[in-house]
Amino acid sequence: MLNSIYGPDVVWDYLPLSVQDTIIKKEIELYIINAYDVAKETGMGSRINTIMQTCFFAISGVLPRDEAIAAIKQAIEKTYGKKGKDVVQKNYEAVDQSLANLHKVEVPEKADSIIHMRPTVPEEAPEFVKNVLGNILAGYGDNLPVSVFPDDGTYPTGTTKWEKRNVTLEIPAWNPETCIQCNKCAIVCPHAAIRPKVYDPELLKDSPPTFKSVEAKGREFEGLVYSIQVAPEDCTGCTLCVDACPSKDKDEPALQMVSQPPLREGESQNWDFFLSLPEIDRSKLKLNRVKDSQFLQPLFEFSGACAGCGETPYVKLLTQLFGDRTVIANATGCSSIYGGNMPTTPYSTNNDGYGPTW
Repeated sequence: MLNSIYGPDVVWDYLPLSVQDTIIKKEIELYIINAYDVAKETGMGSRINTIMQTCFFAISGVLPRDEAIAAIKQAIEKTYGKKGKDVVQKNYEAVDQSLANLHKVEVPEKADSIIHMRPTVPEEAPEFVKNVLGNILAGYGDNLPVSVFPDDGTYPTGTTKWEKRNVTLEIPAWNPETCIQCNKCAIVCPHAAIRPKVYDPELLKDSPPTFKSVEAKGREFEGLVYSIQVAPEDCTGCTLCVDACPSKDKDEPALQMVSQPPLREGESQNWDFFLSLPEIDRSKLKLNRVKDSQFLQPLFEFSGACAGCGETPYVKLLTQLFGDRTVIANATGCSSIYGGNMPTTPYSTNNDGYGPTW
């Protein structure tokens, strides 16, 4: 079963060739649902767990279908009953709409896709990331010999940037004309996926065609330009930046969530260009101000923390303020799970190669 934005009549053409081939050879029955649409239409927001669970029991045969659906609704009543009838009813509606929007796909006899699976990590990644971490990310870690692992157990930092998890259908789009350049969007971002910079306008001569910039506000930034850029494949779509944005223009907000797939390629190029822009001299900033603090390079980025995490913005801010002087001793809990997740590490280094020790 596949959660897909493409309908049952066209979804086959969007599957990679290797996936098509596997489905045909193994005689797999293919079902699809657009769980995101169902969640939105039934008032569930972006939460698709109830929808996907319903579909699993509907097609797996683990339990008789009617019995499984009744058990799910009973569990909903038990789990959400204290939150009121409205919440329970929304979940009931999600269950019913899940069944109505679950479709079986007719599988052709031949694999003919022109789409191929992307490598787990980009080709430009370091050899260790490609050959070791990439294989672990792809689920082939058990095939690796002991000899490829570091002798002393230390791992390189700054490796989450190679994952490109691509987990959201919507990302924030920036409107330079209505932005007040407060940088609140950046300070609340749990994944350092939206960042501001001020820089010399001369550097724009090499920018991609869709890269956005505007004259920087503030006397201390006179003669410079300002940009906010989103990492389209690292953003989790939590919407915290949009919620924190104080822009009052309802017709043209400074930040609004838009569909990610059409923008992914162009925004990825914009992100790469943004990273190539020099970091500002931190001695010119007033670090007791939110705005100025967010011009500092974050050395904690793209962690596996939940979308909208309330802890990681503080960790990120610590690394911005104290950089490579930061030493973190971690016990357990979320901070160790997203801080030392296997196999990638969100603590990263500055352009001189120095960063926090975890």
